Amino acid sequence: MSNQWSNRLSFIVTTCAFSIGLGNIWRFPYITGEGGGGAFLLVYLILILMIGIPIMTIEIALGRMSSSTPLVGFGKLSRQPLWDGLGWLGVLAAQFIMCYYAMILAWVVFYFGENLFGNLMLLETEDLKNHFTDVASNSGKVIAVIFGIMIASFFIIKQGLQAGLERYSKFMLLAFTLILLGLAIWASTLKGAAEGYRWYLTPDFSKINLQVVLSALGQLFFSIGVGMAIAFAFGSYTNNKENLITSTGWIIFMDTLFAVIAGLIIFPAIFSYGLSPDSGPNLIFITMASIFSHLEYGQFLGSIFFLLLFLAGFTSLLSNLQGIKDSFQDKFNLSSFNALLFVSGFITIGSIPVVFSFSDNPVQLFGMTVFSFLDYLTNTIMLPLSGLLIAIFGAYMIGFEKLKEHLNMGAENIEIGNYWKYIIQWIIPIALMIILLNGLI
Repeated sequence: MSNQWSNRLSFIVTTCAFSIGLGNIWRFPYITGEGGGGAFLLVYLILILMIGIPIMTIEIALGRMSSSTPLVGFGKLSRQPLWDGLGWLGVLAAQFIMCYYAMILAWVVFYFGENLFGNLMLLETEDLKNHFTDVASNSGKVIAVIFGIMIASFFIIKQGLQAGLERYSKFMLLAFTLILLGLAIWASTLKGAAEGYRWYLTPDFSKINLQVVLSALGQLFFSIGVGMAIAFAFGSYTNNKENLITSTGWIIFMDTLFAVIAGLIIFPAIFSYGLSPDSGPNLIFITMASIFSHLEYGQFLGSIFFLLLFLAGFTSLLSNLQGIKDSFQDKFNLSSFNALLFVSGFITIGSIPVVFSFSDNPVQLFGMTVFSFLDYLTNTIMLPLSGLLIAIFGAYMIGFEKLKEHLNMGAENIEIGNYWKYIIQWIIPIALMIILLNGLI
């Protein structure tokens, strides 16, 4: 591939924009809420250090070593085309995730508009539950918004890596950061915020069990985007002088920081209004919406919050489009336009049956709606399997010594130690095998 980052900062910022998405602002808070607050947070931070940084670093390094996108890169590195199947596993997982990701982004657009025009301020908490159902089941409008989102994405990515994804990611990440910090300061002023901080930041060790650990591992993969082939593609755009160890450290740090700050917004607000922190996936669309509907400046704050959510999700969508488009272009020798058209079309068309998961008579796959099935397939099977195979590929097909030598190229003061060998060869594979078996049993 001829794509190259314009500089190191662009690589870090754009990869941060890919990692920081709905997984940080939508998924992390509700998974934390279900996992017991501080107990989940502690486990999550430990796993980020033990597994998140090493596996993300490996995937990016493999991309750089191959100088190719994942659909050809694994076969090129191993000289065995069979390993290109690992690239397909990641690319398909990313495609399937984007099919329902686009739908959630459409919901966010609805809620942004309804906050902006004050419609949500007219609803009571009980009405908000029915309102979410009404929004999700209005298939025609949701599909129309998805089309709008995908058209905008198409024209941004069409401009190229540096003029498109890089430029827009820098702008959106800056706006996202300012909004996030502003909302965190607002949340700290709420009466009862201290109780929310205490619940969120103080671990109750009695709540730490295998399920909390598995939930944290699953969230880690969804949040930082490991196993989706995008980090591999982004690694292929870097040069050998890049310090991958510190760059990946910054990316993971920023991704984790933004998720933690999202909790510092949401949990103080929830406890201030005596609401439940473990209300599941509807935490953002019902619980937070009900809080904004009761605030004096709720119309403005709610609009800002859902704008934040959209910017986070939209940058991740753009990054996925870029990485998957380049992968198809590389594999099938397509023009950039045709590859982008194919990928955008796949996500747009694939989102339609997902949207109908919320209709009165949804199609069932293995006893699940299309949305539930894709969520289960990707997050419980495909991403952990992809991460497992990437770890095995790096540790055994490439070999730790060769991988270590490559990673230490461009490294300045920080180099990886031999203890990484045990993390890569044993800790990561065993952890991911447990996730897979738990999901399948």
